[in-house]
Amino acid sequence: MMILSLKGLATITLFFGVWSALRPGQSIALYQAIMRLFNWRVEPIDFSRELITTRWLGVGLVGCSLLIFFLLLRDL
Repeated sequence: MMILSLKGLATITLFFGVWSALRPGQSIALYQAIMRLFNWRVEPIDFSRELITTRWLGVGLVGCSLLIFFLLLRDL
């Protein structure tokens, strides 16, 4: 049961990682919309730099997700 939930979590993080790497503008917009629910306004100081950072963080998240998948499959 625990492995199934970890695979689900890895799948979700893989989805968000790929999405952030391919469409960083939409990822930033989602974060801003979530923060608006808490009555916070979040604006990047340098939007072009924020796009690059979000893209690289998405790539890192994809790498971490794939590592989780590898470790889970290795233990089976």
